Amino acid sequence: MKPSTRLWLASLYLFVIGTASLAYTIAELLLGVIHSSLLVTSDAIHGFMDSAIAYISGFGLYYASQRGKTFPWEIYRLESLLTLLSILTVLTLYTYMLATSIRLNGEPTPLWMTLLLLAGGVLTYVMYLWERRNYHKLKLEILRADALHAKIDTALSLTSAAAVVLSNYFHLLIAEVAAVFVIYGYVLYEFTLLAKDAAYGILGALYKDPALEDKIREAAAELGKPLDVKIRRAGSFLVVYSLVAVSPDMTVGRLHVLRTKAIKTISKLHPLIVHVDIKFVPRRKEYKRPLKSRHA
Repeated sequence: MKPSTRLWLASLYLFVIGTASLAYTIAELLLGVIHSSLLVTSDAIHGFMDSAIAYISGFGLYYASQRGKTFPWEIYRLESLLTLLSILTVLTLYTYMLATSIRLNGEPTPLWMTLLLLAGGVLTYVMYLWERRNYHKLKLEILRADALHAKIDTALSLTSAAAVVLSNYFHLLIAEVAAVFVIYGYVLYEFTLLAKDAAYGILGALYKDPALEDKIREAAAELGKPLDVKIRRAGSFLVVYSLVAVSPDMTVGRLHVLRTKAIKTISKLHPLIVHVDIKFVPRRKEYKRPLKSRHA
């Protein structure tokens, strides 16, 4: 399967997941507000963040699948910026809501809403199974990471449902409050990881993968001697820079042909590589030093 096809299919999967999650989240948010359930509202806000990230990642993968020679690959940094702004907005609203809405003497969440939370858990688990299957087929790390996230979300939904049961049957409203803070803590943890990755993508930080670097060196070896290989982030994607020492005897035409071939080969080494830049320096000729005479 071509890298562009893999990226297009992955973007389609993320759009489907984002849309399903958003539709359920809107319904959950409305019911949470109507019934004054901070726990259900918290779960919905977490869902909004997940939907936003799925859409942003999906658009990024789609544009990566459509790239051409003239495509401005720097636009991938915009994906990281949008991700950072989205999660920062959700976290700010969520923090404000908790600061103004936490009550230990209110009414528990209606018991029937455990069905809503459990249904959300089932939907998320189905997404986890689907993404795990697609990861094994497409081999894109973004799907594996999202599948792991869906698995954790399923556990959070079950925990929330258990908290509602405890608050109704044992009059322990503190159980719901504790579940709210568990969700908030996980959102903070997500924010830390996503913010770090987004910052790396915006700044073009180095991406360390020794195995991939070795493959890039092998692909560039036909041109000459690879002196340096750097892989940098561009949003969630990768940009490759390579410096190669070439023979002074190589013609410009031959150099162009080999460079084009190396760029195509390197671009296929990883589906998230969106740009390859190979620069040259002349390779110094190596001279054997003559052996000194023993009688010299």
